[in-house]
Amino acid sequence: MSLLRRVPGNVAIIFLFVFLAVWYYRPVHRFSHVDTSSLALYLNSSHAVQTLQSLASDLTPDCEPIIESVTTTQISTTTEIRFVSQTCPAVEPVATRIPIQLPSKAAPLEYTAEQQVIARLRDHGIVVIFKTGAQEVSHLSIQVGTTLRYLDPADILFFSDLQGSLGPFLIHDALRNVDQTLKESDGDFEIYRAIRRYQRTGQDIEELKEERSKGDDRSGWRLDKYKFLHMVEETFEMRPDAKWYVFIETDSYVVWSNLAEWLSRLDSTRPMYLGAVVSIGDTAFGHGGSGYVLSNAAMNKLLGSDQQQGLAAEWDRKMKDVCCGDLALGSALKQKGVDVAGAHPLLNGDKPATFSFGPKELWCQPVVTMHHVLPHEISAIWRYERRREILDANSNATIFADLYHHFVEPLLVEEKDNWDNMAHGKTYSVKETKKEEERYLEEEKKKQMQMQMDGATEAARNDEERRKQAEEEAIEDEKKRLAEEKPRVNGQEEIDRKNAAENAKLETPMPAGGDDSAHAGEPASKGGEHELEKQDGRTETESPKADEQPESTGLERGSQDATRSAEQPDPKGKRDIASEDEVKESIERSTDPPTPAKARHSKREEHNILTDVERTAHLSYENCARACEASEECFQYVFAEQEQECKLGHSFRLGRYKAPAKGDRVVSRSGWKLKRIRSWTKNNPCEWAEWEEWIGKYD
Repeated sequence: MSLLRRVPGNVAIIFLFVFLAVWYYRPVHRFSHVDTSSLALYLNSSHAVQTLQSLASDLTPDCEPIIESVTTTQISTTTEIRFVSQTCPAVEPVATRIPIQLPSKAAPLEYTAEQQVIARLRDHGIVVIFKTGAQEVSHLSIQVGTTLRYLDPADILFFSDLQGSLGPFLIHDALRNVDQTLKESDGDFEIYRAIRRYQRTGQDIEELKEERSKGDDRSGWRLDKYKFLHMVEETFEMRPDAKWYVFIETDSYVVWSNLAEWLSRLDSTRPMYLGAVVSIGDTAFGHGGSGYVLSNAAMNKLLGSDQQQGLAAEWDRKMKDVCCGDLALGSALKQKGVDVAGAHPLLNGDKPATFSFGPKELWCQPVVTMHHVLPHEISAIWRYERRREILDANSNATIFADLYHHFVEPLLVEEKDNWDNMAHGKTYSVKETKKEEERYLEEEKKKQMQMQMDGATEAARNDEERRKQAEEEAIEDEKKRLAEEKPRVNGQEEIDRKNAAENAKLETPMPAGGDDSAHAGEPASKGGEHELEKQDGRTETESPKADEQPESTGLERGSQDATRSAEQPDPKGKRDIASEDEVKESIERSTDPPTPAKARHSKREEHNILTDVERTAHLSYENCARACEASEECFQYVFAEQEQECKLGHSFRLGRYKAPAKGDRVVSRSGWKLKRIRSWTKNNPCEWAEWEEWIGKYD
């Protein structure tokens, strides 16, 4: 028996019915083949379009002609009838196809304030040159993402001790033109050879990075000085038509808006070398870390076509004896007649935490560069600039006071442990106090010696004057004595007496009593001696007045008077003659200097060099604070525990962290007089940036 016979007939009929239904309602049968034309026809005839068309027709008002007026005009026998009817407004046809909306062209974006500043740099022909090292190239990443994000490779050059790239920028090897023998054998190039060895073997070059605490002993520092002149030489070769060349370092921050404003006011056709001036020996130069600027004219005087070529190679041979590359560059420019012009504090070697704010320090001046700025600080300063642009599009130049209020003021407290606020004013310590005492004693000793020299000179001058006066008086007395002892013979006594009287009258002033001619004819016993005694205007009963006598007589006068007294005693006993011992005693009294011990003691009491508070300021932190409180010019102070040293500051800084000693022992404590600082900042607002001083000084 077959299987079909076992299937009931009803089941077969149902199955056949289902099969036919599926076949009839299949998609191909329900939906025609979809192509472009059929799809467009379907969309245009869709229910949505039909609905819109129906709605538009419903909104269109039915319009029938309406007679508004009938005008009858009769001219002669003719009657004219005019009908004016209202016509239906034309109805715009409904689109039968769906319009395709094309995107409109995007409106041009407006430049941001940051982009406008970069455009100003280009307009003024400013090229920026970064000097870096292979071990710290990664630190430039923060610069590329912030301050350099709108600069093109044409606007900036990078020089290092290893060729490479950083994003869109090419990093040039500043030492590629140095003599190969020098690079392979000289000890200063040891790190240069190590960098290439690490590069060939695929090692991390940053492992060669050295601690900054080593200072000038770092091998990277010794290599760095060879980059300067080669970097300047290659920069001029690559960008000979730039107006300004701005050289900075990896850890520098540049306020581009201030840089553009500053250089726009200067003349690039003049040979100008601008920097924060540092002097070593007789050479002044621009500090490399603070940044320095060369005009196109200065570059031409140094490296122009009319100058001797190979300047950098020439300096390579004598760079061994030079401490640093910026000094070598300054010397090379000086030899060409281009001296550095000071641009501090615009070009600055510090950062907000170490800036010195206050009287006669940084405040209303604009800031162009900062140095020793860490990557996170670069990001913070850049964000501050962008926020400032958003809040005040017309803001003035960034000045030091702005940086203080944003970065420093919120962090100042009354006291802080393990902190050095870098106060650099008057210092109190055991060592300094001893130096002050020694300095004072030395000054006092010099003063005493000067006084003795002045006293000896004065005494010698007085002795000379007294000696001359004594000689003149001795001559006068000798004339008088000879006139009195002259022999009177042959009846000439009376004549001699008259002659003596006449001579006395001619040689001496007239007495106060008037004319003495009445006594001329008197005998010698009556009028001669009496007349001689009255020559000084005194009577014979009067003694010489004190104010008419010399202050002290010399040895010559004393000896002459003593001799004259021995030869001719005064008959009246009225003449006062000083003895030789008395003369010597008078001279010794006039030349005897003051007692040194008493003079020094009185001076110490009269001019006390240290107050009691100052004398004990170095003994404790509390005493140091009291010394600052006692000085009205003090804004901050720092006390070093180990050195027992107190320093006062006449300006205010934030400072830096000072690690504690073993056992977490505090080695440095700092304090600030916040009321004084706030009072000073409130009373010294900055209305504008002080540009004038830094523009006119280069004229």
